[in-house]
Amino acid sequence: MREPVLKAIAMPPRLFWAPFLPAAANLAVQFPIMFIGLGVFGMNPLIFIFPIIIAHLFLAIYGAKEPHLSAMMKSRGRFSGGSVNIYKCKGTKLAP
Repeated sequence: MREPVLKAIAMPPRLFWAPFLPAAANLAVQFPIMFIGLGVFGMNPLIFIFPIIIAHLFLAIYGAKEPHLSAMMKSRGRFSGGSVNIYKCKGTKLAP
């Protein structure tokens, strides 16, 4: 009964040999850039294939060295927006 849990922890999910979250983030950034280049500038889509493949190869090589890269990205959480002061003053204060 413990085997599926251990397998999921020992071998995190991958997308074409790269850790899932960084590979999905790579595609989520590069595909809109490709579609903007296609729609606005009328560029050839084959130009965008090489940067996608190079970035994915880099992620696959780095993912082989650090297989839990997705878990490391999840553990960082959301980026904070900074602190907001209650009273107007110069600078950012952590406490009012």
